[in-house]
Amino acid sequence: MTSLDDIAITIDRNGFDALDRPTIDAVLSLAHAAGASPVLCEVFADAGEPTAVRERAFGRLAMQISSGPRFEFTLAA
Repeated sequence: MTSLDDIAITIDRNGFDALDRPTIDAVLSLAHAAGASPVLCEVFADAGEPTAVRERAFGRLAMQISSGPRFEFTLAA
């Protein structure tokens, strides 16, 4: 798979089970690089979670990946 859009289309047309492990790992790598939620990553990767929950986790991860890296900081006054 070449993009998050392609992955989303595959999930929509063929179901979440159509994703292979390398694709899931690629999404997790992108999510880690973007500073995405580790909880969403865990849910997305967990085969024991219901399919609908994993699909929602993918959607949230895709949004976080697309918005780029998140930096946590505190402004000093």
